[in-house]
Amino acid sequence: MKDEIDQEEVAKRRGIYFPAFSIYGGSSGLFDYGPYGSLIKDNIQNIWKEMIFSEGPVAMLDSPALTLQNVLKASGHYDRFFDYSVQCKSCNTKFRADDIVESLGLKVILDRDYLNNIIREKGIKCPKCGGEFDDVRIHKLMFQVDQGENMDPLFLRPETAQGIFVNFKEFYRFFREKLPFAVIQIGRGYRNEISPRRGLYRLREFNMMECEVFLDPKDEKWVKEPYDDIKIHYLTNKDEDLFMTPKEAYEKGIIKSQPLAYFTGFAFKFYSRIGLDVNKIRFRQHKKEDLSHYSSDTWDAEALTDIGWIEITGIAHRGTYDVGRHIEYSARDLYAQRLVEPHKEKKIELEPNFKEIKRDFGDKAGEIIKAINNGNSTVFLNNKQISLEKYIIRKEVEVTVDRESFVPIVVEPSFGLDRIIYALLDHNFDKREENGYVYLKIPPQVAPFIAGVYPLFPKEDLEKVAKDIYQKLLNDGFKVIYDDSGSIGKRYARYDEVGVPFGITVDYDTLKDSTVTIRFRDTTEQIRVSINDLTSKLRELLWTGKKN
Repeated sequence: MKDEIDQEEVAKRRGIYFPAFSIYGGSSGLFDYGPYGSLIKDNIQNIWKEMIFSEGPVAMLDSPALTLQNVLKASGHYDRFFDYSVQCKSCNTKFRADDIVESLGLKVILDRDYLNNIIREKGIKCPKCGGEFDDVRIHKLMFQVDQGENMDPLFLRPETAQGIFVNFKEFYRFFREKLPFAVIQIGRGYRNEISPRRGLYRLREFNMMECEVFLDPKDEKWVKEPYDDIKIHYLTNKDEDLFMTPKEAYEKGIIKSQPLAYFTGFAFKFYSRIGLDVNKIRFRQHKKEDLSHYSSDTWDAEALTDIGWIEITGIAHRGTYDVGRHIEYSARDLYAQRLVEPHKEKKIELEPNFKEIKRDFGDKAGEIIKAINNGNSTVFLNNKQISLEKYIIRKEVEVTVDRESFVPIVVEPSFGLDRIIYALLDHNFDKREENGYVYLKIPPQVAPFIAGVYPLFPKEDLEKVAKDIYQKLLNDGFKVIYDDSGSIGKRYARYDEVGVPFGITVDYDTLKDSTVTIRFRDTTEQIRVSINDLTSKLRELLWTGKKN
C-alpha cells in the first residue's frame, strides 16, 4: 500500500512543501516549506548541529550567499562549474546530455564532442515528444548578479564551503592554532539546473549542511576513531558490495583516510537518529573518472527511494586544494604551522623601500607599505593594478626556526538537507491496512509538533480544559498544536499525515478525574495520563516514543 502514496500530493495538501510562487505559475526547482515542513527541516538541522558539536573542536560560520568572482576563480567553479545540455528542436525542452545518454544504458563520458557524437550516432530522440535534439551546449550552473558598469559581477554561491575556506585563518586562531578542527555552515546554495525535477530532489535553490574538517597532512586523524558498533553497506569503485563497520573499512584499506571513514559512520548515525531507514542507505565510492577536480576520494551516501538511489550526502577528501588555491589567488597567509626541531636557516626578509614609496605615492604611501607587510605582490590603487616588486627590499638573514608552515588538508562531509527530507518522507509515509489512511512515522524529535491537543467535542467545558492544557504545554516548552475542528477521527488522521506522534484528547472523563487520553500515531493505541503528569510523560515520550 505504501507504493501508492504520492509524496508530493500529500506534502502539498498538508503544508509540508509545495511549489513556490504558484499563484504566478511557479518555476521548476523552487519550493516553499510550509507550516509543517519548515518545522521538520529546522528539527533536522538542530539534531545535526547537536550531534556534530558533540564531536569535539567544532565551530560555526554564517557567511553571505553573494560571492566574489575571484573567490570562485580560485575554487575552480568559475571555469569548471557547468553541465552539458541538449534542447529538443520540436518542444524546446532542455535536458542534461549525460542524463539522456545514461538513461539508455550507454557509457557516459563528460566531454562535449563525445556526448554530441553518441546522440547523433545512436539517433537519440527527445523522451518527451520524440523530436530531434540540437547540438550539445555548455550550460553554466552559477547565477550571476550584476553590480553595475565597470564592476565585476557577483555570484550566488553554488556551495557554502568557500566561505569557510577563505576564513581558515580566523578559525585557526579561534582554535589556538591547533589541528584538527571542523567548521560547519548551514545555508542556501544556488545552481542553475538544466532540468529541475521530482520536488525536492533537484532544486535551483537548496539547503546545505556542510562541514569542513581541517587536518595536518602528517597526522591525518580526526579526534575520534571510526565507529566499530555499526555495520554499513559500502559499494566500492570496483563495484564490490561490502558490509562492515567504518573501523573495519579503514583498517582494511577500503577507505584510506581515517576521518573519511569516521564521517561515514557519523552520517549513518545521523540518518538513524532522524528516522531514515538505514537498510536503504549505502555509501558509494566515486570511480576515478567521476571524481571532482579537487577530490582524491569521495563516498556518496545514497538513499533508496521511489525514484531509485539518490545522493543525500557527499563525503570528500579535498586534500590541500581549497586552502592552497586561496593562498595562490589571494596572496595571503592561510598556512598552518607545526613545531619542528629548532635549527638555523637562511631566510629572505622583505621590507618596504620607504624612500621610493614616499617619492612615488606621497600621501598614499601607507597603503603601499601595508600591502607589502601583508605579503602582497600587487595592489589596486587609483583604478590601477600596481606591481610592488620595485618597492620591496630583500635581505638575507639567518634565523632560528622551530616551526614550519604547511597547507592543511580538508575532509568534507556535505549533507543535502532537501534530499534528506525527500528520502525521510519516502521512507516513512505509510498506509493503515484497515482504512488506507496515510501516516508519517517520523521520530518525535523530528516531528513538527510533539502533540496535538483536542477537545473530544466542541463544547465549552471541554474546550476550556483543552485550551488550559495547550497553554500549559506551551509554557513548559513543548511545540504543540490545538485543533477543535471536525470529528476526533478526522483530527487524528489530519495530524498523523504530517507526523505528529501523539494526540492528547480531553473528554468527559477528564472533567471527572483530571486525566486525558494520549493516542500514539503509529499504533493508534491509547493510554490515560493524569494532567499533572502530562509534562513529564511527554518529555519521556519525546525521547522514547514508547508507552512504557
